[in-house]
Amino acid sequence: MFYIFHGSDEFSAKETLSRLKTRLGDSAMVDLNTTELEGAALTLNELIHHANAVPFLAPKRVVIVYGYLSKLGGTGRGKGDVDTLKKLAVALQNLPPTTNLVFMEAVTLKASHPILKLALKTDKSVHLFDTPKAGQLPQWIENRTAQKGGQIEHQAATALANVAGDDLRALDNEIEKLTLYVNNQRPIRLSDVELLCPYTSDSETFAMTKAIGRRDARSALDQLHKRLQEGQNALAILGGISAQFRGLLEVKSMAAAGLSPAEIARHKGWRSDYAAKMRLQEARRFSLEQLVQIFATLLETDKAIKTGQIEQKLALDILVSHLCR
Repeated sequence: MFYIFHGSDEFSAKETLSRLKTRLGDSAMVDLNTTELEGAALTLNELIHHANAVPFLAPKRVVIVYGYLSKLGGTGRGKGDVDTLKKLAVALQNLPPTTNLVFMEAVTLKASHPILKLALKTDKSVHLFDTPKAGQLPQWIENRTAQKGGQIEHQAATALANVAGDDLRALDNEIEKLTLYVNNQRPIRLSDVELLCPYTSDSETFAMTKAIGRRDARSALDQLHKRLQEGQNALAILGGISAQFRGLLEVKSMAAAGLSPAEIARHKGWRSDYAAKMRLQEARRFSLEQLVQIFATLLETDKAIKTGQIEQKLALDILVSHLCR
């Protein structure tokens, strides 16, 4: 049998894949009979070879292929690699019953993709994993907390969503931390999130920084325009962005000097190493050289605004667009 897991929500896709593998029995034997292939350089003959291999001392084997279907195309105006797609369709209909073949696609395949259309004929073989939109994240957090046997107040869920954004893996880690903290004896409150996330008060600016780190200009500009529409001062917003990037530059520099997250937290006066770990995780999106250049660009923008060289809101639009390149 073959499966297609597609969409931008990699966290949920991998979690579903893990459950699929768990159902196959002893984890050690499943791992022994699991093959992972990168689609970018994969040929059809190689794929068929691995798919037809006999499992070793087990009833099933798992073959996981990353990004192969989107590489072949077959969506939109282009027809893609028509010949390979046709041969793949035939091969998939002749898979040995001992093979579970899983296509992992980080993008959403078009409904017109021939392999997706073929898979839809097989019950429960297609799973679409879309990352929740910003407005859906608090509900996702509440549902995820309930799955772990806990509860979280809506205000706390909203604050946590603002801090972590749509990084579901990071959100899950924070939910795990918070449920352990309250030991499921009471709902998680805003004060708990504020205690374990020292920068919650700067959550909107932090979310903008995360969007810039992902080079997601649309989300970053949405965050910027939302704050401007709320009447926040442009120079105050610029100061908040500068503070965020200064913080990333500081923790990355300290980590490069050999300091551990706990040592960084002590140096910064944070009550735990949680904030340091989160900052370091975000700082990995940038090299030290990039952070230095970004900070220089922020200073130039500040100077241009204060000397009247450019209108404030236009300066921020240009700045965010430039940083997302």
